[in-house]
Formats: sequence, structure tokens, C-alpha cells
Amino acid sequence: MDEKKQPQQTNLGILRDLEVGQHHDFPAEKLHSIKAMCSTFSFQWDRKFTTKIDRVRRVVTVTRTK
Repeated sequence: MDEKKQPQQTNLGILRDLEVGQHHDFPAEKLHSIKAMCSTFSFQWDRKFTTKIDRVRRVVTVTRTK
């Protein structure tokens, strides 16, 4: 059987495609890189992202606010 795998979207692509009010969860292991990307691309793209850490679920939630 030939199954075509969907290419995984990169973290950059996920952040780029977020609309205002949308959010995405990233694994806790990506905390530092995701926070750095949010800071850098907020400036470059004139957007605003907020991050929230959920220690129980071990995820970082990024929400686009502007």
C-alpha cells in the first residue's frame, strides 16, 4: 500500500499561519526556541504573540494577539 505522508509543518510555518486569536501548543522541550521565535518574529512581522506554560500538560501555548 502506498501511503503518502503529509509533510510536517515547521514551527516557523505554524507561527506564520496563526490568525489573531488562534493558538497552538508546542512540547515543553521547545520552550526556549519557541519563545525566541515569538520575540523575533513579533518584531519582524509586526505581530504579537503571547506564551503560556502548562506544567501539568508539559506544553507551551502560543497565542497570536495582534
